[in-house]
Amino acid sequence: RETMQPIVDFIGTAQQEKKPFFLWYAPMMPHTPHNPPERLLAKYRDKAPTLPVAKYWAMCEWFDETCGQLLDQLEKSGVADNTIVVYVADNGWLQEPNADRYAERSKQSPYEGGLRTPIMIRWPGKVKPQRSDDFAMSIDIAPTLLRAVGLKPASGMQGVNLLDERARSKRKTIFGERFTHNAVELNRPASSLRWRWAIDGDWKLILPAAQNEPDGKPELYRVSADPEEKTDLAA
Repeated sequence: RETMQPIVDFIGTAQQEKKPFFLWYAPMMPHTPHNPPERLLAKYRDKAPTLPVAKYWAMCEWFDETCGQLLDQLEKSGVADNTIVVYVADNGWLQEPNADRYAERSKQSPYEGGLRTPIMIRWPGKVKPQRSDDFAMSIDIAPTLLRAVGLKPASGMQGVNLLDERARSKRKTIFGERFTHNAVELNRPASSLRWRWAIDGDWKLILPAAQNEPDGKPELYRVSADPEEKTDLAA
């Protein structure tokens, strides 16, 4: 939130030393605290239903700006066409209208508001801009990048190559889980499990883990027709 200069310096050093580089740009944005500059907040004060929502929208634009600055730097440095850019987010976010926090059924929940996030790949001249309705998961990123540079993924990698349309389209089911925010026992991941979930075609199943969700019950949604998961069809 203060400066992009370390990125400029890092790319510059890599070029001076004629070395390839890996850059992980992971700012705490649009994460709380929501403290956008007034020039951005002013754009949303009268458009958002509440001030906390306006602040969140302004934070999203602020993050957008910095991503644009990063991509511009790749262009200025002459390495944009030889650099693969991957975007991924750790969770979704639904803004609580009257507080500077996330709403229910959002972050830390097994619902789409907290699970469904964009994955984007940018590689000018190599990846044609398009939007896909196929399932994609963060476990796909490593095998995708390995395939992109001519390497073979390790045998234990379960992800698919997102640049391979046929591989994407063959996947009909995805599985995931949601854990406690803080690990219960570091060497026993299952101790932190709250929910398992699966999406098969149009259907999504959520199964609670008794150790952390003792009052939970199985939930079933047809997410294509009910994306906000308001109608539980488990019965």
